[in-house]
Amino acid sequence: MFGLGPLELCVIGAIAVMLYGKRLPEVGRSVGKGIGELRRQIATLSRDLDVSAHIDGTSPPSRRSSHRVDHGRHDEDVLAETQVASPRFDPPNQT
Repeated sequence: MFGLGPLELCVIGAIAVMLYGKRLPEVGRSVGKGIGELRRQIATLSRDLDVSAHIDGTSPPSRRSSHRVDHGRHDEDVLAETQVASPRFDPPNQT
C-alpha cells in the first residue's frame, strides 16, 4: 500500500487521532465518500469517451498494454537498436 510499512501507518494513525479525535469516524466517512464520487466520475468520463469514439467511427483506445514482444529477434538486435550513438572522445595528446 504505497510502500508504507507498519511503523509509518501507526504514526499516521496516531497523528490522525491527535488531530481529529472523536471526529475521526466522520472524517473517514467523508474522505471515503469523496474517493467514491471521484471514482464514479472517472468511470462516467471513461464511458462517455468510449461511446463518443464509437459514434465517431473510431475504436476506443485499448486498455491493454500496447507493448508487444517479438520473440523471433535476438537480444543483440534489440540492444543494437536501443543504444544511442555518442560522439567519439579522443583524449588530448600529451607532449
